[in-house]
Amino acid sequence: MPIKPLISLVFWLLSLGTVQADLLTYPYIQDLSTDKAVLCWVSHDADPVSVRWLGNEALSLVTPTSALNFNPAELEEFPDLSSQPRFLHTVTLDKIEGRDKIEYQVQFPNEPYNNAFRGLPSAQERVRIIAYGDSETEPESTGKPAKWATPEDPKRLYLVDQTTGYQANLEAIGKRAPSAVLIAGDLVESGGEQRDWDEFWRHKKTIAGAIPFLTAPGNHEYYAGPRQGKYETESSRAAIAKYRTYFPKPYYAKELGRVTVISLDSIDSLPHRSEADSNHYLQAAGDFAPGYFSESEQVKWLEDELARAQKKGQFIAVIFHHCPYSSGVHGLPPGSGDAQDPQSGQPLQALTPLFLKYGVDVLLNGHDEMMERSEVVGQEITPDGESRPTTLQVYDVGIGGDGLRGPEQENPLRKFLAYSDSPEVWENGVLRSGGRHYGHLEIDVTPTETGWTATLTPVYILPLPDGDGWKFERREYPDRLTLP
Repeated sequence: MPIKPLISLVFWLLSLGTVQADLLTYPYIQDLSTDKAVLCWVSHDADPVSVRWLGNEALSLVTPTSALNFNPAELEEFPDLSSQPRFLHTVTLDKIEGRDKIEYQVQFPNEPYNNAFRGLPSAQERVRIIAYGDSETEPESTGKPAKWATPEDPKRLYLVDQTTGYQANLEAIGKRAPSAVLIAGDLVESGGEQRDWDEFWRHKKTIAGAIPFLTAPGNHEYYAGPRQGKYETESSRAAIAKYRTYFPKPYYAKELGRVTVISLDSIDSLPHRSEADSNHYLQAAGDFAPGYFSESEQVKWLEDELARAQKKGQFIAVIFHHCPYSSGVHGLPPGSGDAQDPQSGQPLQALTPLFLKYGVDVLLNGHDEMMERSEVVGQEITPDGESRPTTLQVYDVGIGGDGLRGPEQENPLRKFLAYSDSPEVWENGVLRSGGRHYGHLEIDVTPTETGWTATLTPVYILPLPDGDGWKFERREYPDRLTLP
């Protein structure tokens, strides 16, 4: 059952140019359901714009978005930044049910924008999703290679800068024609700095208008920036307001054929600065962060969604930022003392009993900026009340385009770690295979008569010398997994 070709890779072949000078965020699919899609973009232009699709036409709904203005520290440090107001344009493309391919055109004044996307897959179709985390975009990423330390060379830097690595990763993702791309938090470096958000969207001029991005917030989306209050309450509130302007739902579920994706906010919880809290710098849970304590609305909602997906026999993928089982620094216990971490992922282990009870297949996390897989075994309770063995696969996929870290501690549940299980192979000064690189996890779910089968493939993007520059090859880490 082949995956449908991604509209002949039209979004990579478009002539981008300058559609219009006032356009700040190119059109992206904010939401996609069976019968409609929500298309958004951000502009300095307050005039409604016409969108045409499948013989239909509608004008954009225009909303002022002061949340997306540059903050005072940005304007002071970078006086050439524009203080013009920004406007969010939203259009609902309806009447798309049953359509395999939806072509659309946005009638910008200077030059129309053309793109296309696929409708949601049916329960009979093979589904591909691709997940990564920790792109942490900022303009300063250009010309800034990540640390790539080894015990022999603790100051070693990566082969290409972060901007180049992230763009190569996105290009490889686009060529694989996924039904959706999942980002496990830390989309930008500083959630309160608009420059970083503008950089994030610059990378997605066309891909986000052709493939829906399903995101979860990371701690960096709550981080106002080093010059704008960091995690101070009101500064952090303004930072996460930017994220929620682009992605309004703090947590949600999305059904893609036989796949259910559940996105959570793992950034803060109660009691503050306790062993249950994943961010000791931030005090937001129960206020502008939903929290994941047992009485929280998010956790009550989560159990309902897990039960619904389990009853339907779905492949269940849960995405959130903090990896609860990790070899990295954020795998240390929460706290500020020795061998502790104030932004630990361990508190999220509180949700593991729920994940096991409802037979969740995979957790997709980031935070520690490694490619790592762990396994947690337990008992699933079926809708009929029967108990059966289950294994929860836990991935840190935080190799989107920022850090390329190594382990800081032992993880007894670890089954694969790129740092140690994919050694570098060099020939004549050229890295030919293996090692830590930017990449993602590719998941293919194929319906069967009795349910589904899933293949999970960790992927890295290998830079190879090409004249005065670089070319990039898609490679697979030696940890392909088939479920069930």
